[in-house]
Amino acid sequence: MVDKEFDISIFKEEDIDLIFSQAAFEHFDNIKKTISQLKFLKSGTVLIAEVDLKTHTRWIRDLDPLNIYRYSDFIYNLFKFSGLPNRLRPFEYKEIFEKCGWTKIRIIPLTKLEEGYLLRVNKSLNKRFHDKINQMDFLSIIICATKE
Repeated sequence: MVDKEFDISIFKEEDIDLIFSQAAFEHFDNIKKTISQLKFLKSGTVLIAEVDLKTHTRWIRDLDPLNIYRYSDFIYNLFKFSGLPNRLRPFEYKEIFEKCGWTKIRIIPLTKLEEGYLLRVNKSLNKRFHDKINQMDFLSIIICATKE
C-alpha cells in the first residue's frame, strides 16, 4: 500500500455496501494484501474501481502511455518507490479478486489505445507483456466485483 499506516479494518464495525476507488489500485504495492484486508466486508458488498494502467510521468504519459512496460522487472524495481504504478494487467487483477473470494468480476475497458500504436511499440515492451492476455490496448479499466 502507499500508506503503510493505513488499516482498512478500522471500518469493520461499519455496514458497508459499496466500495468505490478512483485511480488508486495501480499504486498499491501488494494488491492481494489490500484486497485480503477487505475480508471483513459482508457478502454482497460491491466494489467499483477505476484503474489507470498508463505511464504516470506527465511529460511522457501522452507520448508513450506504455513506457512503464518497456523495462524488465529487475530494472523497474531498481527505481521503484512507494506509489509507483504496479504494472498489473487486467487479468491479474481478476485472478487476485477471485483468489480473495470475490465473484461477478467484470473488467470493463474505459480507454483503449489505437491499434496502430500498439503494433508499433509491442516489440519494444518487456517480453512479459507481449502475450495477448495482457490486453496492452487497455489504458484504463473499471473493475466491478461482488464480495462472496
